[in-house]
Amino acid sequence: LCPATFSVGGGFRFRLWYVGSSCLDRRTTLPMLPWLVAEIRRRSQRQEPGGAPGSGVPAREVLLLLGWPTLRCVPASPGPAAGPGSPAPAVFIFEHKAQHIARFIHNSHDLTYFAYLIKAQPDNPDSPMACHVFRQTSFSSLFRVCEQ
Repeated sequence: LCPATFSVGGGFRFRLWYVGSSCLDRRTTLPMLPWLVAEIRRRSQRQEPGGAPGSGVPAREVLLLLGWPTLRCVPASPGPAAGPGSPAPAVFIFEHKAQHIARFIHNSHDLTYFAYLIKAQPDNPDSPMACHVFRQTSFSSLFRVCEQ
């Protein structure tokens, strides 16, 4: 599968690694976001007390499915019941409406990681933002995701 593939139904599929997420405190400012992304990255590589190395929540390979109006994150390997190379659309890690994404973030020092901010509860104006972090294997995927 290419980093970005046009899929049936008018959407796009990106094979990425989902590193993790975190809710932002209301006092979080834009200059703080690189530190937040770095903390999410560290958390995915951290060893839990009494656990084996890397026993934190590890990054997992996912397909990010972009279709109007939703963005859906599904496991890259849905299991033996699904056909080869096809994600199980009913099994997903999370789903958002694409128009609720507020900001796209990337680190100019390490272009393999990117993140986006979205309101945790889009219908609630007082809702905190959530930050979702991904790692890509192909630099060109980043620009394709941004364009979408």
